[in-house]
Amino acid sequence: MKTLPAVMALALVPAASMAAQVTDTFESGTNPNQWGWTNNGGGAYIIEMSGGNPGAWLDSGTPYYSDHPNLTSIPPEGTDLRAALASGTLHAASLSFQQRLSGCFPVYTSRSQFSLALIDLHSDPGGAVIEAHTIEGPWSIGVPHVSSWTHASFTIPSDSTDAVPAGWELNAPPELNYTWQDLMQNVDGIRFFVINPDDFTFDACWRLGADNVTVTYGDVAPPARTKAR
Repeated sequence: MKTLPAVMALALVPAASMAAQVTDTFESGTNPNQWGWTNNGGGAYIIEMSGGNPGAWLDSGTPYYSDHPNLTSIPPEGTDLRAALASGTLHAASLSFQQRLSGCFPVYTSRSQFSLALIDLHSDPGGAVIEAHTIEGPWSIGVPHVSSWTHASFTIPSDSTDAVPAGWELNAPPELNYTWQDLMQNVDGIRFFVINPDDFTFDACWRLGADNVTVTYGDVAPPARTKAR
């Protein structure tokens, strides 16, 4: 039996698509994906070129008032993050976070957890914002580690066929019969809540930092095959 040369045989094996990442480190002093610390008045940020994890970081500035402080991006068309969110193949999202002394009042000190939210701004004809967020996440504020840089990460089960995957809450107008897969095909924005959106809070004053904001997406390579003996 004839066999193909090794190089030719490898060439005939379909290339496995790999997962890709979009990471914002702010080292260039720019913010192409328009991350901002948001509240009822919109979003704002200051890029600090030192003191991050490492190097540059995204500072909320002081005072930053919010009842549910969060880092949000509605990335512009043509950006890498916009392509990732629209891919329907989201796998994970993470960031480095720090809470700094704000020097302003009132302050919020109750323990809470990070929450990741995915946002659809265009699917409801009535203009409602559709979103899904995680019910539980890593501890955020009210614990000792927040004065130094810490890491928070989330898994996004984009291939789930459940109406709502375990660990997530979906908010959409009931008349749309909107499902998790509908959201996966229509994500416009992404948000990291510092305080879980289901927590009852008040408008407090903050100074928060973010760095190494990463979104992972794309096809995952199949498991490596074992060689025949």
